[in-house]
Amino acid sequence: MHIRQIGAALVVLSAGCGPGVLDKADGGGVGNGDARTGGGDSGFPLAIDAAACVANEFSATEQSRPVDIIWVIDNSGSMDAEERRVQDNMNAFATRIAASGIDYHVVVIADTGNINVPPPLGGSPEFLAVNRHVDSNNPLEIVIATYPMYQAFLRPGAVRHFVAVTDDESDWSASQFESAIAALVAPGFPDGFVFHAVVAEAPPFFPGPCLALSAAAGDVYIQLQEAHGGVFFSLCSTNWSPLFDTLATSVTANVSLPCFYDLPDPGPGMTLDFQKVNFIYTPTGGAPAPVPQRASATDCGGAHGWYYDDAANPTAIILCPATCTVLEADPTGTVEVSYGCATIIE
Repeated sequence: MHIRQIGAALVVLSAGCGPGVLDKADGGGVGNGDARTGGGDSGFPLAIDAAACVANEFSATEQSRPVDIIWVIDNSGSMDAEERRVQDNMNAFATRIAASGIDYHVVVIADTGNINVPPPLGGSPEFLAVNRHVDSNNPLEIVIATYPMYQAFLRPGAVRHFVAVTDDESDWSASQFESAIAALVAPGFPDGFVFHAVVAEAPPFFPGPCLALSAAAGDVYIQLQEAHGGVFFSLCSTNWSPLFDTLATSVTANVSLPCFYDLPDPGPGMTLDFQKVNFIYTPTGGAPAPVPQRASATDCGGAHGWYYDDAANPTAIILCPATCTVLEADPTGTVEVSYGCATIIE
């Protein structure tokens, strides 16, 4: 078998399926050839004769998850200097992310009459400008209202980042925004999001760096930043180079492995049946057991499982958080992606 080390887990990738038998952990048979349903959510419910589903070996390339970065920028009259700073630094920001090898997309929600990102990022396939005027107090609302305009640009399975840039406070509360985001679908934000706040930390005329430079402290944005693991940067700073360096570092660091696995090309003349793929985990000193497939990230909850990055056109397998945690804690365990046996589903 082809064995590769990824993060804390060994990965064994194989293909093909013989006439082997899949048995429940209690010894009861479940038959061959049909889709199978796993047991409860307390662990990996089935044992498998792994050798029966190994006929040909295929190498696969482990990869970082793609990243979608959504900027929303206040276009009110008091933001002229800040808009120029974003525009002037956006290419350096994208270049640093690209240098890390991360597959990224950048969305900028703003009035394109105020912000026009130049090439090479501007006009590239990695960039989308959503032309919408953003007022002082409604950036969070605009993120939701314009979702149909950038929805198709988001990738299933990508890590999502928001960057809000404003010198004012939000009309919406943090919980309103979180509820609205949770309701978005196709692909939506099933894995949550990282939120970065480029806002004032103090009200206007308050002694300190924001003296007369802000309309209001961005407390709601700071709440979201603290709750969702992002970066805070003071809008009142006059040197924004550290902001873009720190953001790029955060974006490239928030890509989880070994929870994301490419599906290998089955080879010339071969077609992969996505209904006959199984992800098999063998704990250190234990027996191999398939991890059940789930329809999407929203079906994971606290249970074990995996799902495709894109159910309609799969390119990768993503592990549910509970399963990822187990693999990370078992550095000598192995996992196997096998092809040809009907997928065990939950």
